[in-house]
Amino acid sequence: MVGSNITFCCIFKTVPLPGSKFEIFISNRTYITKPVHYPTPSKESYDTFCDDKGGGSTGSSVFIGYPPDDQNLACMTRDLSSVECHWNRGRNTFLGLDKETIYTLNGGVCDVKSSDFGKCVLPAVPKQVTNWTLIAKNPLGVKTLTDTADPTHRVWLRAPSKVSHTAYARNVTLLWSWNVKKYTLFPMICQVKWMLNGSSYNETFNGLGLSSVVLVDLQPVANYTVQVRCGSDEHFYRWSDWSEITEFSTKEDIPEALDVWIQYFEQNAYVLWKPLTQQQSHGRITEYNLTRGQRREIIDKTQLCYKITPGNERSDQKITVSAKNSAGLSPPSTIIVPGYPDNEVDISRINNRNGGLEMAWDRYFNSTCGYVVEWFPTYNERQCAVEWKKISECDHAARCTWEQQDGFEPGVKYSVSVYSCIDDKPMLLQRSEGYAIEQRPSGTVQKLRGKQNGRNLELSWDEVPLHQQNGFIKGYMVTTFHYDSKTPIHRSWTEGPTIILTLDPGSYIFNVSALTSGGAGDNATLRMDIEDNIERMIVATVVGCSATALVFSIITVLCYRKRKWLKQLLYPDIPEPKLAGKWNSKGFYCPQMTEGYMKCEIQEVHNAERAATAESLHGLDLIRSNSTVFPAQHSYQNMYKSPVLYPPLWPCAEKLTSIVENPSYSMSIEPVDVAQIFELTLEMEDGYVPAPNCVQKNVVVKDSSGYKPQSTLPTNV
Repeated sequence: MVGSNITFCCIFKTVPLPGSKFEIFISNRTYITKPVHYPTPSKESYDTFCDDKGGGSTGSSVFIGYPPDDQNLACMTRDLSSVECHWNRGRNTFLGLDKETIYTLNGGVCDVKSSDFGKCVLPAVPKQVTNWTLIAKNPLGVKTLTDTADPTHRVWLRAPSKVSHTAYARNVTLLWSWNVKKYTLFPMICQVKWMLNGSSYNETFNGLGLSSVVLVDLQPVANYTVQVRCGSDEHFYRWSDWSEITEFSTKEDIPEALDVWIQYFEQNAYVLWKPLTQQQSHGRITEYNLTRGQRREIIDKTQLCYKITPGNERSDQKITVSAKNSAGLSPPSTIIVPGYPDNEVDISRINNRNGGLEMAWDRYFNSTCGYVVEWFPTYNERQCAVEWKKISECDHAARCTWEQQDGFEPGVKYSVSVYSCIDDKPMLLQRSEGYAIEQRPSGTVQKLRGKQNGRNLELSWDEVPLHQQNGFIKGYMVTTFHYDSKTPIHRSWTEGPTIILTLDPGSYIFNVSALTSGGAGDNATLRMDIEDNIERMIVATVVGCSATALVFSIITVLCYRKRKWLKQLLYPDIPEPKLAGKWNSKGFYCPQMTEGYMKCEIQEVHNAERAATAESLHGLDLIRSNSTVFPAQHSYQNMYKSPVLYPPLWPCAEKLTSIVENPSYSMSIEPVDVAQIFELTLEMEDGYVPAPNCVQKNVVVKDSSGYKPQSTLPTNV
């Protein structure tokens, strides 16, 4: 047995050779080895010879193995005529063929062959509870197994054989035969398993000697595989083995009803229907039949869309569509095309989730045939290219939900609409737009431009084209660079398409990119030079000059209105000279004309209070004068309207002031204005013809007594 320690003994003819394994002396020529341990079994024997060289014929062969270890004895009947006892074979004993385990069942030796190991047959079937005892024996030990049962309660049927079939569109009849005659009246239960497109289905049947069953509700035009197994129906013990696999195909049946919808595209209405799958078509579709009122049309099997030509009326139109195969027409699918479609609703943003779209809406209690959810690419809608899904009932009492995970392209905006179905007529309830998966914009902002206002620069731009946004625009990133630098000097974020930057004069480059939840798009670039604001300087100059002119004008007006006050304040009048007594002057006399000139002289000047005497006149030295000559050509000019003097004589009058002396005039007073002397009342003795120019002449002044001074003084009059 595995794990034993064995000691070998040998009687030598002579003493053992040095180094032999037989090193322990017993007596005379008898020697033994130390105990040898054998921890593992071996398919072959271990041989030990007295001659260490192995050339001798004397020695010992040892087989290392296990005793019998069989398990689970079970006895049953399979043919209702004999008893078969089966058990599970234990581990290998490793004892070789001549040391095989011997089995006996109820005292009878079982002829166990290698191919039938674990089975022993008894010829009779007792109809009562019976004990069975199995004894397994080999040189290393004995194993006893027992079992107790009624063989009629342990019936293990054999597998059905020669399975055949008769197939139809939706059912098949399976037939098989039995190799055991006693099965024909035996109550049994049978299980049929069939496979379709990788899916497994099963169904059980029972009866006496069951040899045929009918499978129903099969798919038309489908390939099936089937197997059968049976067992005892009265006292079920175990299933028989499966029969061999049998294949069959069902025949064609009429197609299922089409899924029909409508689309409004470019002012036209289209009726659409989804192609039927192989399980729905129940065969090969040959054509479609469409009925519109009293008109019926045959549509090719490859066409899935039909344009409804609008008539003069604007009433609803009832459309029915059916599919046809070799078995006949499908049930008609009906839809009503409204005369006035698509009532207006607000467009909201749809939610995305796990790469798909989901939508919820309030339940519409007037709905009679459920709801329809329609979706298509917002910026790439095409004729007869919309998707839809019909929802018969809402999951909740007050809210309905829809979720779609497949069929959406990343970065594409979709329009999703919910319609209520009322007697086969759709009514729009809700419309939303959104992206299943947002990506970075594939385009850039358009028409990037700038407007300078002093140091402020207003950047503005148009949005990224709608079909290139690839997501909802969250805002814009504006990056500012100096023209000759790659290092950004400023980054700004704005939600709208405009921003105001405050910059120093210089050359700048501006990059603007749009951002979505998928990332930032490419940059749009603009170069601008920020200059000093010339217009502002001009405006400031003009405003300053205008303000100065306005102030000057105001001052001028005020000065003009207050000119007398200003004259009195800044240039007051010079007081008139005061003459003592009453003075009279006879005026000037100009009697002579010489070569175009007139000669004028003063006739008489005296004091009215006292008579003029020569002594007094001479003593006072009142008047010293020369005569004056005037150009004749000016003698007839306009005369001043004063009764005293005419304007042309004014220059002479100025000179006259130098020859009239006032004895009472104080030299300390202010100078007398020349014009004031003409306040004196002068009388013209003769006609006075004024002249503008004065010529230095002798003027003879005579008083009333005829006094004439002896000497004359030159003076300019």
